[in-house]
Amino acid sequence: MSSQIFSLRLSAFNAFLFLGSGIQLPFLPLWLKDKDLSGAQIALVMAMMMAIRILAMPIGTYIADRSGNRKLVIVCAAFGAFACYIGLSFMNGFVPILVTAMLAAAMLAPVVPLSEVLALEGSAHYGIDYGRIRMWASLSFLSGSLIAGALLEVIPVNAVVLLICAAQGLGAMMTLVLPNDKAIKKPMEGDAVSINAVLAVVTGGAFFIFAAAASIGQSSHGLLYAFGSVHFDALGYSKFSIGQLWAVSVITEIAMFAFSNRFHSRLGSVNLIVLGTACGVVRWAIIAMSPPIAVMYLVQMLHAGSFGFTHLGTMHYIREHVPGSMRNTVQGLYSAMSSGVLLSATMWSSGPLYEAFGGAAFFVMAGVSAIAFGLALMLRRVSPRGR
Repeated sequence: MSSQIFSLRLSAFNAFLFLGSGIQLPFLPLWLKDKDLSGAQIALVMAMMMAIRILAMPIGTYIADRSGNRKLVIVCAAFGAFACYIGLSFMNGFVPILVTAMLAAAMLAPVVPLSEVLALEGSAHYGIDYGRIRMWASLSFLSGSLIAGALLEVIPVNAVVLLICAAQGLGAMMTLVLPNDKAIKKPMEGDAVSINAVLAVVTGGAFFIFAAAASIGQSSHGLLYAFGSVHFDALGYSKFSIGQLWAVSVITEIAMFAFSNRFHSRLGSVNLIVLGTACGVVRWAIIAMSPPIAVMYLVQMLHAGSFGFTHLGTMHYIREHVPGSMRNTVQGLYSAMSSGVLLSATMWSSGPLYEAFGGAAFFVMAGVSAIAFGLALMLRRVSPRGR
């Protein structure tokens, strides 16, 4: 397979990867409210959909490594999630909705980490820019949010779950165009994956510091994801301006990914994490000061650093330091820790924090990023490649 074909297939898949998530994150709570769920029940459904990934991601990625057929696991998981979302559209009542939503989230959980590893390994093999593949995923999230927001101006809110179903169906169909693992040279290092071997890698001193720095840095976004729009609204920004602030952050992230190879070749994976966590400290501290909206637009552009650089450094660090035979499993474990345990914990704590301190709660997130920044500097000292 040529590099152009590989890049085209992965980019096409990524263009639909987060389409459903872009609809679900902002609008599924509105559907749950329309189903007469209470505020506490809505919060529990959203929280459990995130928490279930803590188990589902490492299980799915471990199956991929054991079977040696990553694409088959991605296809089965995506179509399984599509079926669960169809089932969700017929559900009524708190318990049936909770159970079906958790099943949908569990099925979908391994798709992202597995496709990330496939894209990164393929990019390294073919000498293409991983970021130019990954940026299509960011575009799909932005497109999903904008399209759904426009449609919900003219269609009832109970159609939200149907929009999610349609997006997940398109995403499942696009898994069929993914290249097979045979399109990438089989990794030479490492034997068949085993739990003991994985534990030996992830409990190593340098890797443990890396995982802590990157996952804590990413978890600092939890307050923004949960209460960013609420805070912007409290500052008196218009709804249109709030939408623009979110769009600016995603657009700058996309621009960063478009030139990610240059950033990685100049800085290296560890320095990317150092710079990304530093951007988090600056970003949250300025937001906590409730600056004028012109400054807030500039601050939102730091998303390319606080999320983008940290994510880019994370993906490359795993590729550089983890044997190929267990890369899917380790990616799943990291994702479970980062977007499962820590991010969900930050989001759950955001309610009391924001209620107690208002916008000043972002100073707490600046402190979280400062911890991640300190760990990243420590990683730079203990990692030969980091230096």
